[in-house]
Amino acid sequence: MIRMFGAALAAALLASTAMAAPLEPGEYKVGFISEVTGPIAFAGNSFLKGAQLAAEEINASAYMGAGAKIAVADKDAGSDAARSIQNANQFIADRSVVAITCCILSPVANSVKPITMNARIPLVIHGATLAGLPAPPLVYSMTVLPGPKDVATAVAVAKATQPKNVVYFLAADNDAFKGRMGAAQKALEEMGVKTAGTVSVLTADTDFTAAATQAMGLKPDAILLYTTQAPAVGIVAALRQRGYAGTIVGNDVLSPDSVFKKLGAVVAGIPFPISFSPDLAKTETALKFVAAYKGKYNASPDIYSAQGYEAIWFIAQGLKAAGGKPTREALAEALAAQREVEHNVYGGEPISGGQIDTTDTLIVAWSADGKVVPWTK
Repeated sequence: MIRMFGAALAAALLASTAMAAPLEPGEYKVGFISEVTGPIAFAGNSFLKGAQLAAEEINASAYMGAGAKIAVADKDAGSDAARSIQNANQFIADRSVVAITCCILSPVANSVKPITMNARIPLVIHGATLAGLPAPPLVYSMTVLPGPKDVATAVAVAKATQPKNVVYFLAADNDAFKGRMGAAQKALEEMGVKTAGTVSVLTADTDFTAAATQAMGLKPDAILLYTTQAPAVGIVAALRQRGYAGTIVGNDVLSPDSVFKKLGAVVAGIPFPISFSPDLAKTETALKFVAAYKGKYNASPDIYSAQGYEAIWFIAQGLKAAGGKPTREALAEALAAQREVEHNVYGGEPISGGQIDTTDTLIVAWSADGKVVPWTK
């Protein structure tokens, strides 16, 4: 028995020593399934730029150790599931790729997930918002789940404005938004706020005149948006053009600078939840991220670039923790042991069950002069 215990202890010490060894010098590739073309290229470009900036900072600071570099190898899939799967298989076949990060749309993430799990390669989801996607030790999500933030925002705005009935706009082809809307609707109905109706749109729609007319015909006290960015922008514009002056409640897709550039003061005052905003950045890490992003791209970062940035830092943290010359499975186990993303722009980024989170719900709005400010009634 003593011999067995001694052998087990020796094995544990050996494993601990191996884990503590510095990461071997060399280049460690992350396969980035990008979405820089297609219907949500506006967001896809931000995710990729954030990831590329992270890799530059990691390498310049020697964060992973002397001579250890991380590289972002991107392949565009245009938000298409078949192309995303093809890209994932190509990354899997390249043994220099130690992890994959992908996917803004939840159905696409669900298509890629079983491919990577079967290949035993870590997958870090940087954009998809569907709950339940993480599956440690192989699958992680860097997306702060918007559902709870949506509910908190809807409840706060309802308490402040006291609507009797509301209309919901829903992206009918997006399961994640269906879940987000359902959770907010349940919370509001429990408060006594009636549902006047739901107006369904599609992610690829471009004309929202009829949809706005339909919503206004229901005479709601407030309108809540559960769509991706392009429809949300079109809906806000159509509602205001047709004279709707009531409360509109948005979601995090209204946060990028591009939204204000398109809508200007039309979007001012519309409340939405956000996890990160360059206008509200306070921590040293966040301020440095904003400055570096502006210096490199001559533009302000947004929540999408922040999530792409965090995905690469998280993978680098796992590589550093794994040490030695880690296999894909060793990296997966090292990622599973992390309880917080050390280098983060949120002021805290805990991880539980492979899902990251933040500690606060920031309810904000665009000001008339194009600043993201705390929302007030």
